[in-house]
Order: sequence, then structure tokens, then C-alpha cells
Amino acid sequence: MHNTHCLRHICLMFLSIAPLYLSKAQEKEYIAIIPTFHDRLNKSGSEGSLRLQSQQFVLFVYQNAVAVYSETDFVNTGMNTLSQEFALPSTGHDENGILPGGRISTGILSVRLWVQGERIAPDFINDGNEEWYTIKTQFAPGEQRKVKALFWAQTSLADVDSMPGLDTVMISDGKRGFMLDLAHAAIWNGPIETISINAVLMQDMDVKQGSFSADPNTFEVHDSTLTWKLNNVEPSASNNIFVWYSSYGKQGPEYNTMAKLSSYIVETVYDNLPSYVRKMDEE
Repeated sequence: MHNTHCLRHICLMFLSIAPLYLSKAQEKEYIAIIPTFHDRLNKSGSEGSLRLQSQQFVLFVYQNAVAVYSETDFVNTGMNTLSQEFALPSTGHDENGILPGGRISTGILSVRLWVQGERIAPDFINDGNEEWYTIKTQFAPGEQRKVKALFWAQTSLADVDSMPGLDTVMISDGKRGFMLDLAHAAIWNGPIETISINAVLMQDMDVKQGSFSADPNTFEVHDSTLTWKLNNVEPSASNNIFVWYSSYGKQGPEYNTMAKLSSYIVETVYDNLPSYVRKMDEE
């Protein structure tokens, strides 16, 4: 009887401890993930005939957010007409898919998409635990098409549940960060000829701030702009770019809630960012 009682006591102790290990193992790291276009319907992971020829990102980095302009050139290398879905993952997207250990996207917002200069309203899809913005277009054999996107993401690394989207809760100061996910571009055919990333620091932010860092640190700096340029890239996780910084209490009342931030970005930044890109292209 004594042995039975001891065994029961040990089992109860184990059961009380086990959830602690389980909850620790289930903890997820959340971050703003800036995605390339995905082929959401390709479950095999094998390359098709559509090639991602070049990719450009221009980012306006604010204390509480990053606004993103994405421009991608695709070309159909096959002999048949191709109908293709382009997808941008949002809330709940795991950078590693079904594999463990991946960071989880806090979501992208106010998504606008264009194909060959024509704006197309995206479909919003819930796929398991992930949310996606998708569009479809066709490619004739050998045809090249330009796909553009505008979107933004909040960059606070605070608990995402404490800041539900587009509310009036004041965004607290603290750590910020985002990840530019180039690895998923590996699904497209062949190497990418050029990848250009320009991250412009706004609101008097400075790379010399003690809290600011970027990885990989292969960027060039001119004024307040960080630039990465890659050629003939076979995308992998080693190409992903991380930017970390801290807010420092100077964002102003017009930017200090998600609702105000959203209004400012959509009404002002969505005009300024494409204009900035046009000026870059003219230089």
C-alpha cells in the first residue's frame, strides 16, 4: 500500500510539472513578417514554369510600423498559358510552415495589389490558422508581368493579444522588429536575377541608435536609408533580413494607436511611398 501511495504521489507530481514544459514548448515568437509572393496552392514544393525574375522592396520604417512597397517581375518560361494565384500570407502565418520553431506573423494590413498597372481587389482567405490575400492572373507562354503590392504591419514585439488591430489602445514604447522573408521565393522557377531592398528610416530614426540593428549587416547606408542588393539568388532562410530597434517616445499623438496609425499610413504614406519609388527609378 505504501508503494502504491508513493507511486501515485510521483505521478501527480509529474502531471503537475508536465504542463509547464508543454506550455514552454508551445510558446510562439511573433513578429511582423514582410512576405514575398507565395504560391499557396503548390503543396508539392516543386518549381513550376513561372520564374521570379526580379524583386524590389522599398520600406518606410516608423517607430510603430513598417509600410511596404513590393514590385515583382514574373515570366512564364513554359510553352503553355498559365493561370496563377499570387498570395501574400498574413496573420498566423508560420515562417516554417508545418515544421516546428518558426516565427508567427502578426499580420499585414490594408493590402493593395496591381498586375501590369491594373489594381485588383484581393480575395481574403482563411486557410487553417493562416490568413491570406490572393489574386489570380494569366500568363501567355513567354509573357512577363509586373505584380505590385502596398501594405503595412505594426512592428511592436509586445504580446499581440494586448493590442487588437485597429483599436484605440495606446501603443506602448518598447522593442520593435520585423523580418523580410525572402526564403519562400524559392518556390518560383530558377534563381532570382536581382533583389533590391531599401529601408528608409522615418521620424528621426537613426542607424546609430544603440537599439538599432539589422541582420545581415551587409547593407549600405546613405543618410537614413539602408540598402541591400543581391544578384543571382537561390533563396533560402539565410537570405532573410531582420531589423530590430526600439521606440523612444517621440512618435507623437497622431501615431500612438493602431487606429491613428492606420489612418496616417493609408491616407498619407500610401501616396508618398509610390512617389518616392518613382523618383528613385528616375534617378
